[in-house]
Amino acid sequence: MKSKVILRTVMLAGAMMAHGAHAQTAPAPKAEDKAQDAGPADVVVTGLRDANASITGTDTPPNRYPQSLRIIDQRMIDRRGATRLDDMIALAGGVSRQNDFGGLWDKYAIRGFAGNENSGPDILINRFSSNLGFNAPVDVATVERFEFLKGAAAALSGLGEPGGSLNIVTKEPTATPQGEATLSYGSWNRVRATGDVSGPVSRTLSARLIGVMEEGDSFRRYVHTDRLLIAPSLSFTPSQDLRFLYQAEFMRNRAPMDRGVAAIRGEPRAMDRDTFLGEPADGRITQRMLWQQGSVFAALTDRIALEAGLSSRDGFLTGYATQPDFGARGVQADGRTIGRARRFHDFRWQDLTARAELTGKFDWLGLSHDIRIGVDRVRHGLDFRMDQARGRPGAPILTIDAFDPVYGQPLPVPPRFTHRYSSYRSESVYAQDLIRIGDVTALIGARWNSFRETMTNYLRGDLRLDTVDRGVTPRAALTWAASPQFSLFTSWGQSLRLNPSDGVSSFDAERSESTEVGAKYTLFGGALTGQTAFFTMTKRNVLNPNAVDVFVKTQIGRQRSRGVETVADWHLAGGLTGTATYTYTDATVRNDKNTALIGTMLSNVPKHLAALDLHQRLGMVTLGAGVTHVGARNGDPFASGYRLPAYTTVRLDASWAVNPRFDVRVDIENLFDTYYIASSYADVWTMPGAPRNVRVTLRGRF
Repeated sequence: MKSKVILRTVMLAGAMMAHGAHAQTAPAPKAEDKAQDAGPADVVVTGLRDANASITGTDTPPNRYPQSLRIIDQRMIDRRGATRLDDMIALAGGVSRQNDFGGLWDKYAIRGFAGNENSGPDILINRFSSNLGFNAPVDVATVERFEFLKGAAAALSGLGEPGGSLNIVTKEPTATPQGEATLSYGSWNRVRATGDVSGPVSRTLSARLIGVMEEGDSFRRYVHTDRLLIAPSLSFTPSQDLRFLYQAEFMRNRAPMDRGVAAIRGEPRAMDRDTFLGEPADGRITQRMLWQQGSVFAALTDRIALEAGLSSRDGFLTGYATQPDFGARGVQADGRTIGRARRFHDFRWQDLTARAELTGKFDWLGLSHDIRIGVDRVRHGLDFRMDQARGRPGAPILTIDAFDPVYGQPLPVPPRFTHRYSSYRSESVYAQDLIRIGDVTALIGARWNSFRETMTNYLRGDLRLDTVDRGVTPRAALTWAASPQFSLFTSWGQSLRLNPSDGVSSFDAERSESTEVGAKYTLFGGALTGQTAFFTMTKRNVLNPNAVDVFVKTQIGRQRSRGVETVADWHLAGGLTGTATYTYTDATVRNDKNTALIGTMLSNVPKHLAALDLHQRLGMVTLGAGVTHVGARNGDPFASGYRLPAYTTVRLDASWAVNPRFDVRVDIENLFDTYYIASSYADVWTMPGAPRNVRVTLRGRF
């Protein structure tokens, strides 16, 4: 594996030296920017990288872009005091938590649809696919902004989730020297230190280095975690029209696989929320990832630009975990004895994505055209090995008392359970034209996709399963700027996603369609901005785990999600800033061979989801508060009737700018110590949210 990592590093460096790039990045355009009135002649080199890194693939202002777009920038991340992506999703609108694999990855549903059972929704990094494999939760230390493009995006992103896609734009070297360091200490002895140094090395070369060290316990007993992150980047600008950018991130994340609590007789909060149902002797799961991305940008003329790049990720997840088992092997009739299974995980993956894109801005037949034509190619290999020891129905093993747990019993060496290798390949060609005529902006686009997966099941006589899917995913959208402050938009698109084999069977591709109609506004001189959208989406051929054996999959006939989503931000002259979001989602199974599933809500998707975040600046002090409400949800995808209760949590924060270079911050999460359930996979894997906790952070800039 090391030789392959070295080879990919050389390939990335070679790609950077073989092509062109462009000049220094400009900030992302704001909704109120008057650049919306600029024509093609206003193209400048400084905006090219930002447009290419953006999920929209264009520098069109958000209020003129004909689709729901939610940008969470560095200012919002700082106001929230976030350290993980998970800390920000409440402000994204329409994004709900899903099963997070014992805290070892990010998994969310966007507008009710959660994407692949393992990798989750479509997640991109600088518009390169990145949610293949079993990657650790995203750390915000390297993030410039999060971009949530809601609705149909497959024609541009290449992935097939109709609810939307998340693009993470990463920090890059700056043209001027700057640095920042933070140190925080919080409840359960959690310590986190970060450093970020950036600036020019020479007239044409800039560098940046970001580092994170984090360690601490949890409100969950015997759960101790640590994280190390190192992220270097280089930017080489030999001329005004040429730029090379290399970014990398090494992360080591170690944490026990903690499946949370088990519901007792259907009650998810029957157990103490700090009770650990694993075995401390199993130790921690280790995740290691090396991500590298090399991009080159060339301004060929003042209206035509070229980007080419490679993105590579190599990683592994390995370690033991003891966890509650399912069905008659799990919670017993006495309502307190729980049978468990012991697993050994050894997952190793390698990804390589190449993309080239030509952009141009032209006037033709009285219309202004912003055209993008591109190709991409993805290669992903996953070696998936899991050993498992479990009991039989009525004869559980490794039993534990849910209310008086005793640890330290002999742990069996788990026998081989599954071992398979999957090789995924895709090629795509896409085109998009963003057309402007007066107050109207129209978007048309399409992507031709070719997906192939070959899976070898080593425990079934090297059984080979091949899956091939091809198709075109079209997209169309329209915006009418009724005034400089108000616009109406609608968008429609189709998606196609390859359904991976479960090692036993191959499946038809997942197909979906998404439509939305809404409004965007900028009022009071830009002090208040927001958008509201009504949406409806359908999916066919969705994989669903089997209630008896979750490793065996079936295909659901049809799912539908529809609802309304609204987001508003305000920045008042008196120093008050705020964000409010509300989403109503009706996401259900509409048709299936298993009639028990028809009409059931999709797992972990609440009908009502809302958040309010406020910050008031008072001289050198800023006070903040936030409220998050999550409605009742289905707790599993099995039509068992298991439900998670609604909850509301409150947070407070305060910061003091001691001087322009140093500040102190205090965060209090879950102020009223609410016992809430964040997400679940099933009744025996139910994750409670953290009780009240406090964190103090010192930050210095230079």
